[in-house]
Amino acid sequence: MAIAQAIARRVGVFVLSLLGATVVVFLIVQALPGDVAQATLGMGATPEQVEALRQRWGLDRPALVRYGSWLLGLAQGDLGQSYLTGQSVSGQIAPRLAVTCWLVGLSMPIAVLASVPAGLAAAMWRRRWQGAVISSLSQIGMAAPVFFTGIVLVVVFSVRLGWLPANGYEPLLGPGGLDLAGWASHLVLPVLSLVIVQASLLSRYVRNGFVEVLAEDYLRTARAVGWTKWRALVRHGLRNAALSIVTVIALQIGAMLVGAIIVEQVFALPGLGSMLLQAVASRDLPVVQGIAVLLVVVVLAISLAADLAYVVIDPRLRSREA
Repeated sequence: MAIAQAIARRVGVFVLSLLGATVVVFLIVQALPGDVAQATLGMGATPEQVEALRQRWGLDRPALVRYGSWLLGLAQGDLGQSYLTGQSVSGQIAPRLAVTCWLVGLSMPIAVLASVPAGLAAAMWRRRWQGAVISSLSQIGMAAPVFFTGIVLVVVFSVRLGWLPANGYEPLLGPGGLDLAGWASHLVLPVLSLVIVQASLLSRYVRNGFVEVLAEDYLRTARAVGWTKWRALVRHGLRNAALSIVTVIALQIGAMLVGAIIVEQVFALPGLGSMLLQAVASRDLPVVQGIAVLLVVVVLAISLAADLAYVVIDPRLRSREA
């Protein structure tokens, strides 16, 4: 019962946070300077043409009415229609979302799988040269901007070696059927660009988390009864260190979404990032609002999943909820 109440409470916070985020997104987008209708028609348009376009798009209605209409559409899964194409925003986002999901969905697990053993080794060997090497490599990876990492990878693996394509994207299921080789070859360098930066950052947090655990009394007690350092850490320290690791991973997924926007520009990937920049440049407000809300939902959902993971990992939280 206590766990069910904890889940219900966190879901309620998620819903309220999402509602507040929609208000913020709507206000920010509406506060963009200039007249959208005038910018779309150009300086040569007459006031009558501009007013007619404003009425067609509903821009002449009060802001509260427009927000309510937009929120009602969101509740029904309707993100509105693009000003430029007249097509459904959801239909335009769907193929772009698939590209970004592949990019982030592959990068984050690989970064986690690489950072946890690296951070653990750096903590265990923190007074040896092996730990110094791992820490130095992670510092270099953290210092390199993601766009610079991508450019270096392109120069090495595309320009010099010619092993992988420098840009573009091939869908996994194309007109000719399954194209695993083409799809994978176009994602290797973008994914590697994100993995290098994120794994370097995560490994530092993992190392610090394990260093704190190594100083705990219960770990020294386990060593005193004859357990090896590795066995004691994996058996008793991993769960305690997992709390801070889960927090950092949840935060870094949001940062990885921002990094994905940059990577998509470097490698000319048709994802949400490039679509968002194009929509902002052309002042296609429904598309901007739709992408922004979608990203907010993803970040809040990840935060909710992290909160629920705390309850599962830490029995002290379950006792507190009870």
